[in-house]
Amino acid sequence: MKGISVFLMTLAALLLAGPQMEAAPKAPKSTATFAIFIDNASYAACKAEVDAYRDQLVSEGLNAVVLAGDWAKPELVKARIAALAKKKPALEGMVFIGDIPVVRVRQGQHMTTAFKMNENTFPMIESSVTSDRYYDDPALDFEFIGLDSLGHFYYNLTEKGAQHVQPAYYSGRILVPTDYPGDHDAVLRNYLKKVVAAHKKVQDAGDPLDHFLFFAGHGYNSDCLTVWRQQPLLFREYFPAAFKQSSGNHFYNFRQDPYMKYKLFTELQRKATDVFMFSEHGAPDTQYINGSYPARGLQENIVELKRSLRSYYQRLLARRGQEKADAFADEACAEYHLDRSMFSPEALAAEAKGDSIAKADVNISLEDLAKIHTNAKFVILNACYNGSFHEPGYVAGYHIFGEGECVAAQGNTVNVLQDKWADQLVGLLALGERLGTWQKEFCWLESHLIGDPTFHFSPVAEDAPALEAVKRAASLKHRAETGKMTSAEIRAVFESDPSWIVRRQALQAIAPFADENTVQVILQGFNDPFESIRRESCHMAGRMGDPRFVAPLVKIENESDEVIRAQYAANSAISQFNPADLPADYAATPRMQRTAKRIEEQMQTILDKTAAAGDDGPSEREFAIRSLRNYPLHWRTDDLLKMVSDPTEDENLRIIMAEALGWFCYSIERDKIADCLTDCLRHQHLSPRLRREMTKAVKRIHGE
Repeated sequence: MKGISVFLMTLAALLLAGPQMEAAPKAPKSTATFAIFIDNASYAACKAEVDAYRDQLVSEGLNAVVLAGDWAKPELVKARIAALAKKKPALEGMVFIGDIPVVRVRQGQHMTTAFKMNENTFPMIESSVTSDRYYDDPALDFEFIGLDSLGHFYYNLTEKGAQHVQPAYYSGRILVPTDYPGDHDAVLRNYLKKVVAAHKKVQDAGDPLDHFLFFAGHGYNSDCLTVWRQQPLLFREYFPAAFKQSSGNHFYNFRQDPYMKYKLFTELQRKATDVFMFSEHGAPDTQYINGSYPARGLQENIVELKRSLRSYYQRLLARRGQEKADAFADEACAEYHLDRSMFSPEALAAEAKGDSIAKADVNISLEDLAKIHTNAKFVILNACYNGSFHEPGYVAGYHIFGEGECVAAQGNTVNVLQDKWADQLVGLLALGERLGTWQKEFCWLESHLIGDPTFHFSPVAEDAPALEAVKRAASLKHRAETGKMTSAEIRAVFESDPSWIVRRQALQAIAPFADENTVQVILQGFNDPFESIRRESCHMAGRMGDPRFVAPLVKIENESDEVIRAQYAANSAISQFNPADLPADYAATPRMQRTAKRIEEQMQTILDKTAAAGDDGPSEREFAIRSLRNYPLHWRTDDLLKMVSDPTEDENLRIIMAEALGWFCYSIERDKIADCLTDCLRHQHLSPRLRREMTKAVKRIHGE
């Protein structure tokens, strides 16, 4: 009986443990574990290739293990990760191959760079963030909501865990897009073969990061030519080997050609290309490259004008009918002295093919990517939605699964902030760190590696002195995050280090202190030669709200036309200050008069319990409160706290206000906010939902 009991207990333990681990060959001395999660069907179809991938990683000193199973729900995957984390060697990272549950997160928008879609009014399938932080950041806590028709799992971020992203492990997704042409098992097999080949090349012959390309697309930070002009200076600190000869680096801008994508295709397909960074607008299925045609003469202007008018006419015709379209055509012909016959059905038909080609030629589509061979080993997509692996087709997936040598792409699952620091510590790649190690250093809820996260380039010994700045920046980041640096010490680094990237890291690191040293660094940052520091200083000034920032912000807006993104940041920041603190002549300008009026109306709406509730959408009060997330009105904090702490207020609006106040985490009023919310938590009878949001806000303010 005793033997049977032991057998049953062992069997029960195995069943509870979920899918089973495929044993790996005995590794040389390993310092870290890497988990390869894969569904059973994919493993059966690609076993030889998956095992070869595992064996290659083992040969590099990673304790790589294959975990194949029918992963019916995210909790099974997470439980196995937790079990691995308790063993030695320590878990370093993981990759999810094939049908591994897709998690979509709600109530966590403060952990994104820009995503702020109203979760109360938009469908759950639209207003949630696809994120593998569920798996790789165990400090976060989630509450299961349900499934959608596509089999995606939805969770709320709860107040029980951390309120900022700091993954313990790196992760990657290897998921063939469902609309990708061809046999998907064969596509996956071929991809894994090229990953192994890329690793062997590094292992056997070396493959340093000595060819880098950068592209600035229309309507992004490339609107500012100073940003683009400084990129070579910046990336020379990150990738010194790429600057030893002219062919090692190229910096492209959408202004260089009306159909820039064909030049980009040439560069993407060069086998020498190591890293290609796009900074652009994006959609799941599109990389937006050129935008409006930059005509270079009268005749080209006329051609593009007519093309634009035809396009608008046809949209009006389809959406609003013949009468509206004809009225537009009459007005356009009168305005531009054009022949009305250009809008006839015959003329439109004659131009249809050319118009369609011109429209297609300004952007990169999935159809384009399916035809080319992306040979850049790593593609960075600093764009919205290009990493949306939950979509049927997504840009990052098409880059890596083509016949080229691309092994990974970094992309985002929702929209992202234009001014985020997308290249933070990217120089780690030149030091030979794995792609996942870099990705983990600047993670957001939406940022993901698509492909193999373990790939790395060969470090070059003679480049070590040039890369000291990267090491200093990484050290500063980790010491600041672990409480081993004071704000005074960080300020000293900012004021003395010659490296742009180290000083930019110091600016980032000092922000959470929000103290006098932070103020002094921001004041210096307004005049920094590095545009990124100037721009971020303006953003930080708005988030902090110290009146000493007003005069230099006004000066930047009025006098710094060479840095239009910094000007934009200064303009946004100024609108968050008390109009009474602005210079009289500036406050009297029509724009600031309108801003002051808007703010006063916003506050009146927030405090007016009788404001319109709204029929189909959010109420006027809800909309006014939500605006505080982007534009915190520090000088009206007392009024905001009076509203959020009022037990007679509408509970939903108190929840929205509590969440909005969490965005005041760098504010000069943040201690007052935290104290008020803590008092409510201690002394008021609150619903679980309101208690959750107040707790989360306090944690955010305290940096927890």
